[in-house]
Amino acid sequence: MNRVGLVYDKLTSDEEEIILEAERRGFQLRYLFVKNPVQAYLPSSKLIDLPVVFNRCESKRRALEAGRIIEDNGIPVVNPFKVEYLCADKIETLKLWFNNGINTPRWVYASFTGRDGFLDSEIEDIADEIEKLGYPIVVKPTMGSWGRGVVKIDDRCKLIEALRNSHPSPINPDGFFAQEYVEKPGFDLRILVGLKPRGDIKVLCGIARISPSPKEFRTNTHLGGIPLGLKLDENSKIVKEAVDAGKILLNGCKWGVIALDAMPDARGVDYSMIYRYVPECNNLFQQIRRLVEENKQYRYRSWKHLLEDAFLKYKSSEAYIKMEAIVHEILEFCKLKWHEANSRFDYAVNTRNASGFNPAKFYLDIAEDLAY
Repeated sequence: MNRVGLVYDKLTSDEEEIILEAERRGFQLRYLFVKNPVQAYLPSSKLIDLPVVFNRCESKRRALEAGRIIEDNGIPVVNPFKVEYLCADKIETLKLWFNNGINTPRWVYASFTGRDGFLDSEIEDIADEIEKLGYPIVVKPTMGSWGRGVVKIDDRCKLIEALRNSHPSPINPDGFFAQEYVEKPGFDLRILVGLKPRGDIKVLCGIARISPSPKEFRTNTHLGGIPLGLKLDENSKIVKEAVDAGKILLNGCKWGVIALDAMPDARGVDYSMIYRYVPECNNLFQQIRRLVEENKQYRYRSWKHLLEDAFLKYKSSEAYIKMEAIVHEILEFCKLKWHEANSRFDYAVNTRNASGFNPAKFYLDIAEDLAY
């Protein structure tokens, strides 16, 4: 029987999808739960005879440490440590993309100058440099996710205050990251790309994440964003850009699966129509949120079918269908700015159901290629 290891620090519906797919294909799954210190939970004895390990740690620091340990034992890991490292640091991702011709937002990064943040004597000069981006400015942690710590700043007083209150933390350990504000058409994109040992990198699926209100610039589904599946076969430009961006991060690797985030630049584009249908879509999607909330205490596999039925109802609604057409029309007129990559992305609830593609199958495809 084929074997695969699953490293995790929290078992979510995403890992449950991998478990279900492994069971369906007859894989023997070895559960490898880790906490800190990771080394104590991943001795070499637990990795013996594993042809491949899936690294699904939610904590970026644990994911990095687990990936290093697994590769040091000579075992293939999804994703490879190099990819894990790049995706964990927004600055490294942006530098690599920018240096290789990928369209990215403009940004400024200032390393902390003191043990607890910035020296008071340097804050004004740092603010001068950041202001070259123009207001508003978006400040975000370099290692954060799910929209945590992302703030829009509209003037110098708030910028100075943010600099003074910026201190080293687990999600922002080394400095202050400011990015130009990109006027989005009410949504951004998440595109999944993958590479198998016996194949070429390709786009797997994608969703638009729509803000429930024009006043909310953040679109993360954890903060109320509404998922909408993308018909990527109708937009070869997006597919090409995603493949190019993915190739840069997966360069030198033989396998991997990552999520890439891009912001459509809507300057000069009329996107007001989208908010005609957002309220109704949001109301319908709230039913899905309630379903998830009411069932999260139970094993995911016991209510997965209810989730799928709810998404079918949501996606067949007139408001969803009209909003889907508007999103694709808007994308024809927008340039994309690629700004972030994720190695341990969530997908079971929103991406899988909105796009119709299950990334767990791609994980197991990689495992099958590596097992033979």
